[in-house]
Amino acid sequence: MSKLVENLKHFRLVTFDITDTLLRFRTDPALQYAKVASEFGYPNVDPSRLAQNFRVNFREMAEKYPVLGYHHPEEIGGWYNWWHQLVIRTFETSNARIPSKDLDRIAGHLIKAFETSECWERISSADHLVGDIKSAGKTVGVITNSDPRVRTVVKNLQLPEFDFVLCSFDIGHQKPSRKIFDRALEVAGDGIKASESLHVGNTPLLDYVGAREAGWSGVLITNQSDKWMDHSDHIDSTKVYSTLKEFHEALKDQKMKL
Repeated sequence: MSKLVENLKHFRLVTFDITDTLLRFRTDPALQYAKVASEFGYPNVDPSRLAQNFRVNFREMAEKYPVLGYHHPEEIGGWYNWWHQLVIRTFETSNARIPSKDLDRIAGHLIKAFETSECWERISSADHLVGDIKSAGKTVGVITNSDPRVRTVVKNLQLPEFDFVLCSFDIGHQKPSRKIFDRALEVAGDGIKASESLHVGNTPLLDYVGAREAGWSGVLITNQSDKWMDHSDHIDSTKVYSTLKEFHEALKDQKMKL
């Protein structure tokens, strides 16, 4: 623990991404979509088509109505309706041939299910790492490109209590925008500066580069070198760890320069 304290001595704030950093999907979301459709009486929906069409429709929705529809309240009506539309489009473009009444029910069920351990699980070391950092006296938060359900997810998955959970839909800006990192400093309070802040996440551009360009320090958690080597000019390889557990053990056992 003494090395962890020493390694983090320059920081007053440590924040984490959620998806594939602290938590991950229990199964592929497309399989979850197909499972729920089957439970509603439609067992022959192809998960591979759902996966492909989810990606296509997600990109289209994100381009037309960014930040989960935050900037288009009259057209979308909020994050719930954004996801509701996405789920329905995913099934429709996958030729699921499900009546609209049942599609509405399936979409509502899925949106609720993705708040729970039915769809999520903790990544190894997540709770211990967050707990150790909190015990070291640091302010610990979450910065995620997500909607307010993430607070329920964090509670349901029994992660240690964070000082704050900031999602992109709260403010209409998402990583890698500096605005969401600046807002995190405001929410953290106590005059914490960017130079005293560390963000840990799994996405090279959104998490590591975004944090660095906002004046923060960054740590990247990924075992997929092809995803960060494209940004290698902006990423210090000594700040890249294959797993959250590896990062946690390094904090506890090695002298680090973060």
